[in-house]
Amino acid sequence: MTAWPAEHGAAHGGLGILAVVLLPALEAALPVIGTPLPGQTAVVVGGMLARHGHVPVEAALLTAPADAVLGSLAGYAVGRRRRSRVPAPLRSGPGRRKYTDRALGLIERRGAGAVFVGRCTAVLRTLVPTLCGATRMPLPPRYLLRSVVGGAVWPPAFVLIGYAMGPADFG
Repeated sequence: MTAWPAEHGAAHGGLGILAVVLLPALEAALPVIGTPLPGQTAVVVGGMLARHGHVPVEAALLTAPADAVLGSLAGYAVGRRRRSRVPAPLRSGPGRRKYTDRALGLIERRGAGAVFVGRCTAVLRTLVPTLCGATRMPLPPRYLLRSVVGGAVWPPAFVLIGYAMGPADFG
């Protein structure tokens, strides 16, 4: 394949870093928007773009965890505002209800440990922050500490996976 012109690389880099910044943060805001977002996929693509110089790898490695934590805090705040009620988008539909029940069971069994597990598991990543807020899990230190640790683990790991598996002819 032929290489992309430099201006295409810059455009992809700008859009790539924007996706790496926004999608992990919005992913945890499921109850706000009502639909899952591909935060994990965006982070992998960010790593692939970094491999080919379209995005600085440092930018992808630093922004994705920060935004994942900010998104989890936004999801927690939404749940907290609901005052122990499960938000409507998490209750509707049999598939969503199944995952919501699974996430609530994890929170009941593992408490704050569920935050770390939830932050590192794709489907639970969108549910656990809001449910922790709705169940009134104390923000500091229980929720916040595990959210920061989980947010520091999964995004860089997926950036590096994308970096390692980026195709040689990507561009």
